[in-house]
Amino acid sequence: MRAAFLAVALLLPFAAKTQEPYPLTPDSEVQNVPHGTVEKTTLPPGQFYPGTPHTVSIYLPPNAGAEPLPYMVFLDGSGYLGGRMRAATVFDNLIAKHQLPPMVGIFIDPGVLPAIRPDAQNRYERVFEYDSLSNRYANFLMQEVIPFVEKRHALSKDPNAHAIGGTSTGAVGAFVAAWHRPDQFRRVLSLIGTYVAMKGADTLPELVRKTEPKPIRIWMQDGANDHITADEPYGTFYAGTWPRANQLLFDALQFSGYDAKLTIGTGGHDTRQGSAELPDALRWLWRDYSPEKGIGKIEVHPPAALNTAGFDKRGSIWATVDAVGNWEELGDADITDVRELNTMMLAGVAIAKSTRMYTNAGGFVRWGVNGVKQGQVPSPAKETFGVALSPDQAMLVVSDTKDRHQWSMQLDKDGVPTNPEPFYRLEVLDDETGATGAAFDSIGQVYFATKIGVQIAEANGRVAMILNSPIPDQPVTHIAFGGVDHDWLYVRADGKLFRRKMKTHAIPVDKPEKPPQPPL
Repeated sequence: MRAAFLAVALLLPFAAKTQEPYPLTPDSEVQNVPHGTVEKTTLPPGQFYPGTPHTVSIYLPPNAGAEPLPYMVFLDGSGYLGGRMRAATVFDNLIAKHQLPPMVGIFIDPGVLPAIRPDAQNRYERVFEYDSLSNRYANFLMQEVIPFVEKRHALSKDPNAHAIGGTSTGAVGAFVAAWHRPDQFRRVLSLIGTYVAMKGADTLPELVRKTEPKPIRIWMQDGANDHITADEPYGTFYAGTWPRANQLLFDALQFSGYDAKLTIGTGGHDTRQGSAELPDALRWLWRDYSPEKGIGKIEVHPPAALNTAGFDKRGSIWATVDAVGNWEELGDADITDVRELNTMMLAGVAIAKSTRMYTNAGGFVRWGVNGVKQGQVPSPAKETFGVALSPDQAMLVVSDTKDRHQWSMQLDKDGVPTNPEPFYRLEVLDDETGATGAAFDSIGQVYFATKIGVQIAEANGRVAMILNSPIPDQPVTHIAFGGVDHDWLYVRADGKLFRRKMKTHAIPVDKPEKPPQPPL
């Protein structure tokens, strides 16, 4: 793949002079088929982008009835309706061929906060809205845009019937929205995606590799000369090179088993290739649709290479859990069965074989026996909550809710915490920081309750895996191992208790055990 990529890049200056490489197909031309309608309107300012209106154009398919319809959101929406993209025309033609379901198109432009006087500049929101790893834009779509469109036509509630797409920085916005809310968006179109080092999108490949896969299908496109010239083959822009960044993200998606496709052509940072491929991209994204069977379900599958000889399962999600997303919610009756465990999670305490109990609160790590305080030391954490004991009960993890680094403390011969180090480095998206609880397994891995899920750090301090929260885009707030064989992982999210079966297990409190040396 990479050899072909380089060959295409070297040949581009000669090929581009002799022919137009990306002509539009008849699917992008007006045909003798029923035509949908496009209504251009304005979404008033709301809570996520105060004072900022958004232009929204709504495509309704021909002969749309009252039934709820699938939909696709396009960021930089006006660009998709005009120029060579002609998305409404492509919709008309593919719907007529039964290659797309009749669907609503939601074409939304980035917001502009109007200046308050003639000699002042507007605030242009595009980069803030799209080039961010936070959940703000996803929440904006679900809480403001979709309800606004639903006033005009009923929309399907099935996430498999929802797609989202964007170009350049808009591609980042589309992917991140689906990443945060796979319960809402499962088909993603990414054209010349700006996955470079500007506001964090360059970290997405490592996040994809480490995180439990999500039910997302994605078509990616870029040009071999996107911010690359013959004089500057290593890139013309400070943030990196687009084709290499797209390749890195695609590699991560393939590693993790996603349904992903990448086409790298001969162009630059433009929409010539993307507009020519738009009909094929939409067909591919919706390829499981047929009028007879309806819309198919996008599911997660292990990567094809998982059981091959060269696949390194160390730190692999698939070596930690049997199935993806198989959290069980526990009702009130079930909580009664694990009441003691649930109480300990909520209190953030750890108990040693000696019955000594450790806590981390109020700026101190405290310890005592049978409710009698024996001592305390200042907590190294900025904001304290939650502790966990290593399998040999020789180390204490101290959670910090305000910093990505989590603390390791050694217990001396009297059980006094000492020698603190910010040993574990959590992954963060945008404004997420810290952990609100921790638990050890038998080999010394630490499971941290965080805003982006359960982050699993190897005993060497590196985060290798991230389990998705039981509730999409909701923080995991508490965590503990339990069950007869200590192989159930219990967590709390949105005030509810969940558990899932693990391939790993914890060590019983009354049987401390030395863990193996960590990978170094």
